[in-house]
Amino acid sequence: MTDTLRPASLDWSQGIPFAREFGDVYFSRAGGLAETTHVFLQQNALAARFARTGAADNFTLVETGFGTGRNCLATVDLWRRSGATGWLHYTSIEKHPIALDDLARAQACWPELAELARELQRQYPPLVAGFHRICFPAWRVTLTLCFGDVADCLPRLCARVDAWFLDGFAPARNPGMWNEALYRGMAECSTAGTTFATYTAAGQVRHGLVAAGFAVEKVPGFSNKRDMLRGHFTATGAPPRHPRPWLQRPSFPAPAREACVIGAGIAGAQTAHRLALRGWRVTVLEAERVAGAGSGNPAAVVYGRLAARGKALDHFPQQAWLFALRELAGLPREDSPWHPCGILQLAARNEPDSTTIPDEACWPPELARVVSAAEASTLAGVEIDRTALFHAGAGWLEAERHCRQLLAYPGINLREQTPVHRIERGDGCWRLLDAQGEILQESAVVIVATAGAARQFPVLATLPVNTVRGQVSLAPASSLSAGLRTVVCEEGYISPALPGRGHCLGATFQPGSSDTSVHLEDHAANRAQLAAALPRIAASLPGETTWTGRAALRCQTPDYLPMAGPVAERGIFMDSYAGLRDGKVMAYPDLPVLPGLYVNIGHGSKGFSQAALVAEILAAELNGEPAPVSAAVLESLHPMRFWARELRRGKVAGC
Repeated sequence: MTDTLRPASLDWSQGIPFAREFGDVYFSRAGGLAETTHVFLQQNALAARFARTGAADNFTLVETGFGTGRNCLATVDLWRRSGATGWLHYTSIEKHPIALDDLARAQACWPELAELARELQRQYPPLVAGFHRICFPAWRVTLTLCFGDVADCLPRLCARVDAWFLDGFAPARNPGMWNEALYRGMAECSTAGTTFATYTAAGQVRHGLVAAGFAVEKVPGFSNKRDMLRGHFTATGAPPRHPRPWLQRPSFPAPAREACVIGAGIAGAQTAHRLALRGWRVTVLEAERVAGAGSGNPAAVVYGRLAARGKALDHFPQQAWLFALRELAGLPREDSPWHPCGILQLAARNEPDSTTIPDEACWPPELARVVSAAEASTLAGVEIDRTALFHAGAGWLEAERHCRQLLAYPGINLREQTPVHRIERGDGCWRLLDAQGEILQESAVVIVATAGAARQFPVLATLPVNTVRGQVSLAPASSLSAGLRTVVCEEGYISPALPGRGHCLGATFQPGSSDTSVHLEDHAANRAQLAAALPRIAASLPGETTWTGRAALRCQTPDYLPMAGPVAERGIFMDSYAGLRDGKVMAYPDLPVLPGLYVNIGHGSKGFSQAALVAEILAAELNGEPAPVSAAVLESLHPMRFWARELRRGKVAGC
């Protein structure tokens, strides 16, 4: 597998896009939209099926070959015109995505879809391999673009598919796509009645689909093409069991579409917001105030960690960061809490010509580009003495204001100064109790998003999370530092001067400390950290006695990835999977989850870069939707992964 994408090479000499790679056009000269309507929309009977989709329903469609996005735009247009009140989930796999300029040029061929095309182009991701979730809540549509080979991407999908668009170039021109693995992957994601359509009528395709369990028929093709294929899945029976049931994500029906979120930091705010977008009613209980703990820094820097070569398809930090940047770029520009000033990540001082970007990787410049010291100085507005990596679309957030905006969405009931002391199960739901044992809220679904404080609840007390104290400093700007225009990062970071507050810099890293008071010596430590990166700026700032600051506790997991998903009672889990301790291969039981109880914790210092995608994962899971990430990513975030590792490593006594 490789995730170094080779973007499509297009020839426009004939007025429509021609793929040099495959020697074929992207759409018919006889009419691109008419072709899509005949081949895909009509043969899958989408108009009637969309019209039957109710408010609590999802319709999931998967396409092989995104191309110019023509099929996607036409499908979303039909969805909007159908009167459907549910959600459409459109997933498309593309090995050679086309550049944004070519995408816009191609979509200009269909002026009747201009509104949809503009919004798609605005959110079109950089051409890097992996899963890219794009949300259009006004249309009740999600689009998941999987950039990579279908042989790599299809087995990673977590979806129950209602309809397939088998697009892409003809089998004779693109034999790498049309094979047994494709048909087998389709069968694994299909249920009885799942339909498909494809413009091709090749015998090898027909035979492959039949062998995989599809009923296939020939019907007239579009324009001067005589035949095409359509059909439906006929196999019955239960879907295949999860190969590692201890990392299952069992479906939890919540007919009332109501949930309670404990915690109003960035994890809780995003979780409530993503559910409310889908029409859920959400109550948020916060012990103090919104973003009052680890999410309340004056300037939350939104930075990511790029995937190493060959890792992008399952690289959660990169995918989460790109998702966060897309969502932030869509905020109203007037009086926005988002400041996309760019981030300069300095090369290590002992390796002044190095960067954190792999030499062999070729990243799109809008994602990351290497800049010289001179260019870095121009971008930053202050002197930079070494090479840096520049993230043009990144920046910093006014943290509390952003959280409050997320929680102001219709359907969310925020209750501050409402600490939850105990949660208990009874009568088919969870009861959230105060210090006197009075019921604060009852809910079938509860998501705990209180970072390290989640361990106060007995059912979560053994989750392996650590708290790390961090102090940020607010330093008055000097005449020299006032020119800083970007965030600059090395071991720590410094922001441009915040209006009326000076620079935000830091942060200290102090495991084991729960002290949240501000210390002068930590200001000095932050200045020393800054001096290693920008010595002249550090020296120009006034004395630490003029500084203010803020200390809070971060919540980290042993592998530095968040925990997101369902949880089990520890004793039952250890008994159910005790065989892992001896490496036994056996039919293990399904995960014995505590029904309706979820966590979203352990983001460390990356909550504002990661929490949006984690919340999207949880919302999709609770709403019965396709996952926005690969199966491997879901497993890597599962809260029960640590207990399973304990068993496999033989560290649990008495099992």
